[in-house]
Amino acid sequence: MTQWKQGLVVSMILLLQACAAPVTEQSRVGFISDYSRLEKVADNAFRYTSPKVKAYTRFLIDEPEFLFEQALPEDEKEFSDAELEELSEYFVEHLEKVLTEDDGYEVVQSPGQGVARLRIGITALDATNGVLNVTIYTKVTGAGLGGAAMEGELLDSISNEQLAAAVQWGNGSRVLRAGFTKSGDAKLQINRWTRNLRERIDSAHGRSNSATDVSR
Repeated sequence: MTQWKQGLVVSMILLLQACAAPVTEQSRVGFISDYSRLEKVADNAFRYTSPKVKAYTRFLIDEPEFLFEQALPEDEKEFSDAELEELSEYFVEHLEKVLTEDDGYEVVQSPGQGVARLRIGITALDATNGVLNVTIYTKVTGAGLGGAAMEGELLDSISNEQLAAAVQWGNGSRVLRAGFTKSGDAKLQINRWTRNLRERIDSAHGRSNSATDVSR
């Protein structure tokens, strides 16, 4: 058997043994204040954006909340508390970067007039299998891909009026490499979500003709 065929066989065996089910649409958990305005905008996204968003140029970011259960013993958890904390910090840092870059918006630490509060809840999180996520044979099938699902909303930081909302889910990329960390594909989703949020805010402010949908 040639080396190429041996590699293919090994990859197929790994695929059968370890291919995880992808993140799919989640039941709404009651995290956001109002689901009634959400409209389906993609196979993996429901969103609402009020025209009032254009009045807000400063943003207060809440720490993301994890809204799913894991096995209680530490050694049985798919993600440790430390890994979840690192992912939460990554989410906030990436949001701050994307919102403020390219003459963007101000991120503040307290509520006030013209400040929108961003709330984020992670409703599902699937680990990346790094070993399966680096070869072409498994990458094209989706084997080893992790992912995440979220609910989020923008609120007026004083009145709590809902300004925008989203329910989204998705998996990693068959093209981009998430690396060997368990949260690699979840971070790819975070990158997409934050970029999409910035584009929606820009669109509300008339800074672009249309927001590019990067939810997938």
